Parts: sequence; structure tokens; C-alpha cells
Amino acid sequence: MTWRKLYEKKLLTYPRTDSAFLTDDMGETATGIIKVLCEKLSFMEGADFSPEIAKVLNSKKVSDHHAIIPTMELAKADLTALPESERNILTLAGARLLMATAEPHVYEAVTAVFSCADHEFTAKGKAVIAAGWKEIERLYRATLKKKPDSDDENELVLDVPDFSEGQTFENPAAKVTEHATTPPKPHNEASLLSAMERAGNEDTDPDAERRGLGTPATRAAVIEKLVKGGFVERKGKQLFPTKDGTNLVCVLPDSLTSPQLTAAWENNLTQIAKGNADPAAFMQGIEAMAQGLVKTYASVLGEKQELFKTEKTEIGKCPRCKSPVYEGKKNYYCSNKECGFTMWKNDRFFEERKTVFTRSIAAALLKSGKVKVKKLYSPKTGKTYDGTVLLADTGGKYVNYKVTISKDKELE
Repeated sequence: MTWRKLYEKKLLTYPRTDSAFLTDDMGETATGIIKVLCEKLSFMEGADFSPEIAKVLNSKKVSDHHAIIPTMELAKADLTALPESERNILTLAGARLLMATAEPHVYEAVTAVFSCADHEFTAKGKAVIAAGWKEIERLYRATLKKKPDSDDENELVLDVPDFSEGQTFENPAAKVTEHATTPPKPHNEASLLSAMERAGNEDTDPDAERRGLGTPATRAAVIEKLVKGGFVERKGKQLFPTKDGTNLVCVLPDSLTSPQLTAAWENNLTQIAKGNADPAAFMQGIEAMAQGLVKTYASVLGEKQELFKTEKTEIGKCPRCKSPVYEGKKNYYCSNKECGFTMWKNDRFFEERKTVFTRSIAAALLKSGKVKVKKLYSPKTGKTYDGTVLLADTGGKYVNYKVTISKDKELE
């Protein structure tokens, strides 16, 4: 990963952290790094900038690691020599530190509410008094090839003139327009990681050491585990729940699928750390909850096991009875048990010709009774050739096959 390479090059501090602050003793370090950033980052050339370092110093809000910032190694580094992806990440981290220590962005907001024919309409507007950190953000965004959307750009903000309460308007111009909303897009990895970070925050004690689901070091691994377990699948950059994933959420109790459980535990741990709660009682509560869940849901999950059965995909129709044919571990078999039609994957015909009896070959044989196969080995000549395998089913216990080559020579 790009951030890991920057960390290994000692250009970026430890990246797996959810802290947004530096420790109280890092004021001098931050000042030095900001000075280097102003010299190294092209968009800061000529900018009038006086950092307010104290705003980002708070040891109480730093757990294992402080916020991600560039290191003093940046002073000796040649940014142009770095790969573009590394340069972009390092620049982003530096720009964020500059914005965090800049002056506040100050603006005056106006909200006007109009009443017409018993309906209320709202218009919003704002006037910037001091650009503050948003000026640095503007300079940074101007350097990007693709300009990302900002929250402000997505808001409907009107240039509202001065109004007075009780003011009336005669015959104002008005028109009706029709708009359609779009449903939210499926999560991608970045948006899901962000959602995991924020999940349950409103229920979590502000002083809790951990917030959200997982930690910065484990959230990505949790997603990978869900993908490998077959509960989530990737389609392009987007993540979708699988059938098993959806069913699992449906059968699990609400207490286990709600971030409120994580929030409650973090709150308890915070109180234990402060000496205001008994750790033994906390563990007893978890044990009791686990025992209760097992007793309550063991029978429920037993009844719902049908939901998690592997779905069989039909690969073709049986040439004898027209029932669906499915793939097994060792064969391709007819779903009609009374029929008995079976094509074995280790059939001697394919083994002698050093050809793997794949699902695609089986599907083609079921569909048209023949399939073209490349590099078939001839036990008689010791050579390979391209030929057509024919399904020669006589209705007996075993299925037979034949092969033809370009001269229509038939080999048993």
C-alpha cells in the first residue's frame, strides 16, 4: 500500500491511527514540519500563513498513535522523484496539517423562510467574512488533476439579499420544477471504511479510547475476511452482500448486528479505565449475554440452516430424461435419482488423452452432444491434436465418448 511505503521511507508517521491530534510535547516538531511544508508544497508559495499549533495538541485525545503527519525527513526528500501515488498521499497529509493549524473559516449564514398559500419555502445564503483554512484547501484543490466534490459544492446555497421579518412581496415570479432523487450508491471500500469509523459514534462516550467498528488497523482486514468468507463480493470497486451475507444478518439477533453493542462495551471499558466500573462485572455480563444468545438462538439457527445451503447451478439438461444436471466433486450428475446418468470427471477417456474434464466441456456435451477440445493426446501415436469429443451415450451404466479429428478419423 502507498501509505506503508511512505512510512517505510520515514516520510510519514505511523498511518494506522484514528487520532486527529498530536501530543502536547509535539508543538516544536509540528512547527518545524509546517515550515518545511510551506517551502516544499508549490501551492503554498507566497501564501501568508501563521499556524496556530495549539489547536492540534491534545494528549488526552491520543491513544496508541498520534495523527498522521509528514516527518522532518521531508526536508531532505525530492518530491518530484517520488512515484505519483506516494507524492499525492504525502501532499494530502501535509495539506491537512496546514489546514488544521490555519485560522478558522468564518462566514455569516442567512436563512429566509417564506410563507405562501399555507406552504413554507426556505432559502439559504452566506457571506464569507474570513476564508481561513478554506483558502489553503482552495489552493490545494487547484493542484489536483480531478477536482473532488466538496460538501459546500453539493449544497444549494443562494445569494440571499437583506430581508426583514414580516416583509411581504406582491406578485413574485414563481415556477414549478420537477426533480428526481437517486438512491444511494453501493459502498466501495473507502466509503465502507468511513461508515465503520463513524458507526455508533452518537452512542459512544466522547472519552472512549475506541470509536466506531474495529480499529484503523483492523477495519480493512474485517472487510477482506467478509469477502473471503463469501458474505461480501466485489464487483468492480463496489461491495455487495452475497445471499449468505444477507441471510446471516437476517438470522442474527439485533444486539449483535447493531453498533450500539460496540458503543456500550467501549463506554464500559472507558469507565473501567477511570476506575469507575468493575472489570469482573463487565466480563460476567458478557458471559451471561453469550450464554443467553446460545440458548435462545441455537434452535432458531437450526431451523434456518436451509438458508445457507450451497445453491446448485444447472450446467445442462440430462440427454436421457431432460432433468437438470449438476456438478459434484467427482462427477456431473442427473438430478433425477431414478435416471442414473453420470459423467465422471476422472473418466478413463479424458485421463488417457491428458485432458481435464472441465465444467465447460460437460456443458457443451450436454447442450449439443459434442465439443471441440485442443491438444488432445493420442495414446497410440504419442502426439497431440485438436479434435471434437462426441457424447456417445447408449443408456447404460457408464457414458461413452468418441473423438474425431480433421480427417473424420474416429478414435475409440
